[in-house]
Amino acid sequence: MSLQNGIHHSQLSTTTFFAPRSSACIAELLPLEPPDLELLGVEDDVELERGLGFVKHFKHYLEGRTFTIYTDHKPLIFAFHQKLDKAAPRQARQLNYISQFSADIKYIKGENNIVADTLSRVTEVSSIDYDQIADAQTQDELKSLQTITSLNLKEYPLPSGKYLWCDTSTSKIRPYIPQAFRKQIFHHIHGLSHPGIKSTIKLMISKFIWPSIKKDVQLWTRTCIPCQKAKINRHTKTKLGEFEVPSGRFCVVHIDLIGPLPPSRGNIYCLTCIVRFLNWMEAIPSDNISADTVARAFYSNWIARFGTPHKLITDRGTQFRSETLQTLSKFCGIKLQHTTAYHPACNGKVECLHRTLKAQNNLSWNDTLPTVLLGLRTAIQEDNNHSIAQIVYGESLRLPGEFFCEPSIRTASEGFSNNLQKQMETVGPRTTRRNSSRHIFVNKDLQNCSHVFQRIDRVRKQLESPYDHSP
Repeated sequence: MSLQNGIHHSQLSTTTFFAPRSSACIAELLPLEPPDLELLGVEDDVELERGLGFVKHFKHYLEGRTFTIYTDHKPLIFAFHQKLDKAAPRQARQLNYISQFSADIKYIKGENNIVADTLSRVTEVSSIDYDQIADAQTQDELKSLQTITSLNLKEYPLPSGKYLWCDTSTSKIRPYIPQAFRKQIFHHIHGLSHPGIKSTIKLMISKFIWPSIKKDVQLWTRTCIPCQKAKINRHTKTKLGEFEVPSGRFCVVHIDLIGPLPPSRGNIYCLTCIVRFLNWMEAIPSDNISADTVARAFYSNWIARFGTPHKLITDRGTQFRSETLQTLSKFCGIKLQHTTAYHPACNGKVECLHRTLKAQNNLSWNDTLPTVLLGLRTAIQEDNNHSIAQIVYGESLRLPGEFFCEPSIRTASEGFSNNLQKQMETVGPRTTRRNSSRHIFVNKDLQNCSHVFQRIDRVRKQLESPYDHSP
């Protein structure tokens, strides 16, 4: 075989050359096997399409975040945990794409999936019957609009053959709405998404016309019940209640217990008492807080010195609700009152005293306590520019000089004087500050209104309004 005479093929080479072409023709005639669709049904396949569309739509939010997919189709949950060999190629690609973002998919009943179930249900949209509106239009009402030069009123033919008066001064044809249909039209536009006043007015004036349309829409939007229940900008916060001014100096007394504290001379508890009007305080150490001990300490250290008060305010501790203190109150003619449960602010007088006493942070608090009380009773109060001792005794108390200045006398022996001198060095006046303030807001129409909405303070359900108007 030479190149000048051309290339000559044998019978074997010719058969080998056309063999792949024959195989390809035969392969085109072979029937394709149907894909295995046993993994997901038709309905669940549609749900998988929706899940894929959700992931693609919120892809820029979901990347790099951990999230959970809730669905009411159980087959989708098993599809993520089974082998993809049973799924069709398209389903395998969709499951693989979703698993790149999150494989945490959980089942939830349709009745519990309130948010998605609500968005998936399309409510019936009421239509506007323009034939009835055309019949209700009268010439008397149109005369007031014809005087407005900015409007161009013309009759617009309807498919039924009737004519509807409309304004054609803008790019949109705006029909004139009679008095009987105005509220219905407003609910038709505003009830879709409950926009604000400005947005509702803009929507209404772009579609319809009638005299005083802005004023009517503004009033109806303000009085919309769903908007008032859900769209609250500022909640009502009233000022704190004020205590009733007592008629005497030792009429109302607040008492409470503090502890357990670090052991000091065998005492781990302390009974605290304070007068509402004078702020005169007493702290009585005790080794236990039984009902008999509390009643005996209060009688020996308070009633025996200052007399019986008119009112005694305590919390709901077992010692204060015991029969012993109840009997003592009846015997002495004291009106015993208990504060609201889980609300320590009701007994705020004595709770503030606890904060002051705990601020000392002294292990030998039983020895330091008299000195601390002496400093509190002689401190000048900012509201009246007088000390508690001046209000009770009529004059100031003489204080040890070392309470304010450096000690000038040194005691050599260990004893009461030396311990008292050390207490004067550690205990001193402390400045207090108020870290929080209460912002008060009361609506100006609250005193004149006939009905109010009641705020729901409990944990609300999903899509539940923060206010309720039920009686």
